[in-house]
Amino acid sequence: MNKFSPLDPMAMWRELTAQWEKSTNEFANETMASDPFRQGMHGGMNASLTAQKGLADLMARYLTMLNLPTRADIQALGEQLQRIDDHLAHISRAMEGERSPATSTAVHAPPRPRRTKQPPQAAATANAPAPAPTPRRPAGKRSAR
Repeated sequence: MNKFSPLDPMAMWRELTAQWEKSTNEFANETMASDPFRQGMHGGMNASLTAQKGLADLMARYLTMLNLPTRADIQALGEQLQRIDDHLAHISRAMEGERSPATSTAVHAPPRPRRTKQPPQAAATANAPAPAPTPRRPAGKRSAR
């Protein structure tokens, strides 16, 4: 008797897929365990690394010829900037440690000048009479020019 019901085609598909994965996995494990496969992979990796190194050297010479920075130059510059940044942070921490709370507020907030001068309109409008209202023209009539 068949172990799959005729109404479940997906169960049969899952079983076939599982068998295929199992047999493929066994074949791949046997192949990778063989000595010729390991030697071939070793040779392929060596060839790839040699090609990468040759290409990197070629690009470095090309960029040097064009007077452009290489990857090593950019990395060295980044490391130097990091050292400068660390040194500046160390100096900043030392400066903050020497400062007392009384001097730190005086350094950060300089005294502002006193505002004693009044605007000219305030003095003039206090003593002057209110301006007379201007007459309005009736809407719709225009003067001829």
